[in-house]
Amino acid sequence: MYTASLLAILASAAMTVGLYFMKRQAERLPSLGGGWRWRAWVAFVCDPFWLLGLVLQIAGFLLYLSALHDAPLSIVHTALNGGIALFVVLAVVGLREVIRPLEWLGVSIITGALIALSFSLPVSPPAASAPHGMVLFSLALSGLAALALAGDPSASRAIGLSVSSGLALGLGSVYAKAMADAPSVTDAMQSGYLLPTLGANLVGFVLMQASFQAGRGVVVMPVTSGLSNLVPIIGGMVVFGEQLPQHGVAATLRPLAFALAIAGAALLAAFGERTSPQPIRSPAARPPFRDS
Repeated sequence: MYTASLLAILASAAMTVGLYFMKRQAERLPSLGGGWRWRAWVAFVCDPFWLLGLVLQIAGFLLYLSALHDAPLSIVHTALNGGIALFVVLAVVGLREVIRPLEWLGVSIITGALIALSFSLPVSPPAASAPHGMVLFSLALSGLAALALAGDPSASRAIGLSVSSGLALGLGSVYAKAMADAPSVTDAMQSGYLLPTLGANLVGFVLMQASFQAGRGVVVMPVTSGLSNLVPIIGGMVVFGEQLPQHGVAATLRPLAFALAIAGAALLAAFGERTSPQPIRSPAARPPFRDS
């Protein structure tokens, strides 16, 4: 158990530091134009510090999988969600981002919500059941992501991008669960959920990088992380028929976690980037990029 807990802490640290490097370099690289200027991605994949961040993300995920072998989900996810606080500290110290009292409150509420959610998880995953309503669930989340982008009135759409990213990454986790329920690795690789899993995670990753360029990490990262953690839990109930905890502390923590996470995200959306506009970067900070 102690080894697994240490692995979970190392996983959280690796992924958080990886996100920090990605955020730092995203501000210095050519604009992704909302995430879809593919030629601008050449500069990203050629940047050594951005690649270091990507490698740390992958290493952290592998450590996370190792930790799950010997520790309850509650312990592992608590360590991972504590990474939000570490990222905020890195953003304030390393990126010189200024966080206002209301933003501190929003970040604290989301962090607390995710920790509460972690302790409402069962020690072992519930028995798998066949997915149902996956198409409707996917359409609903896609619609919410589109509304988030369209409904963000700010020029950079930082909140819209972070919300869309969190929804896409969370949907990718729901697809991955359906794929993981296959009886063998071969069946999983041949599953109809393989391409949706890869596609949703790719879209979420692209939108996350765009949100890093559009807004401050202390705002966009908690929103993305909060939603990407909530969606798989909601998907488990809607798509896989998992039940809310009926007894004990978990029965109180799960609804409370949902309410707090939504409240914290709403607080950051209302009082985050819209009241804290990004300073205009000099050409040296972000080189111009033109499509030929």
